[in-house]
Amino acid sequence: MEEGFMAKQEKVGVALIGAGSWAGVIANAVQRSQKVRMVTCYTRTPEKRQAFSKKYGCDQEKSFEDVLKREDVEGILLTTPNATHAEQTVLAAQHGRHVFVDKPIANTLADGKKMVEACDKAGVVLLVGHDMRRVSGFRKMKEFMDQGVIGKPVMVESNFSARLGFELTPDKWRWRGDDSGCPAGALMTMGIHHADTLNHYFGPIKKVSAFFNKLYTPADVEDVTMTIFQFESGILGYLGSTYVSPRTNWIYVYGTDAHLFCTLSLPNVAFDEYLKIWSVVDKYTVLQLFGKTKDKPETIPLPIGDPILEEIDEFGDCIRTGKKPETDGQGGVVALALIRAAIDSVRSGKPVDLKI
Repeated sequence: MEEGFMAKQEKVGVALIGAGSWAGVIANAVQRSQKVRMVTCYTRTPEKRQAFSKKYGCDQEKSFEDVLKREDVEGILLTTPNATHAEQTVLAAQHGRHVFVDKPIANTLADGKKMVEACDKAGVVLLVGHDMRRVSGFRKMKEFMDQGVIGKPVMVESNFSARLGFELTPDKWRWRGDDSGCPAGALMTMGIHHADTLNHYFGPIKKVSAFFNKLYTPADVEDVTMTIFQFESGILGYLGSTYVSPRTNWIYVYGTDAHLFCTLSLPNVAFDEYLKIWSVVDKYTVLQLFGKTKDKPETIPLPIGDPILEEIDEFGDCIRTGKKPETDGQGGVVALALIRAAIDSVRSGKPVDLKI
């Protein structure tokens, strides 16, 4: 009895799959965690595998299958290309392993649903890395809206952009704009974060219309996207995302009594430096309340959290307690559905009904 109880109190053993740039952000959060520990890793390139293993003091495996053979690995952290998420998640679930998959859940709705079904069938956790809603300013927006501070919400505008398109080269999977790479380009890479957050705020979206252009990047992928939509409640929304403009990340909510504007003022530093910001991203976040009786916006004080650590710790908690993650597989499918509807609208040249 005592031994079993003690085992349940130990840190959850996890393996990280894929060693791209975001993998370091996730691995650094694991190092800060009191609930999760890095056991081993796998990525296809031996040199990258060796470097990751050395940096994070964990073992390395020669295949994903070898990772799944290890009894001390309870959870899998996937920071792999979108198109591989479904196969890897299904295999992990079949081996009884819990899965954290970085956003998007997948490139296609069919793959996303397959992942949810596999994890449900196996009784394992599926947590999707939609960390943006965990940023303190975006959390506070939801809190204010729930308290009725802005009256009734009527419209929302948002944008998440960066000049990532200029860094794409043919050897990178995001170079390809089809389902084997990264369809919808910037919208799938960055905009999907706000797709998740806005669904969290306002509920189901029923109709979508979008325009995509390829203007400045050499890659075979759209680099400027604009998507508008209507929620079932009647609230109207806009989501912009580009691969070719300086970093911007904001949400503006219009209400009958007040407006809320939250922006992440992220510096345009080199990408490696930018990645280090995410453990302290709340320090770069500004939330303003525009009241109907005020001449100037009120800047709202925000707590300093750690959104990446929060999602990693929640993954560990869900594995230990069986609770449902906040950003679960079904939520990941819902966020993806907006991106796929935007793609369908661009292809047809018409507004489309969102279907999941």
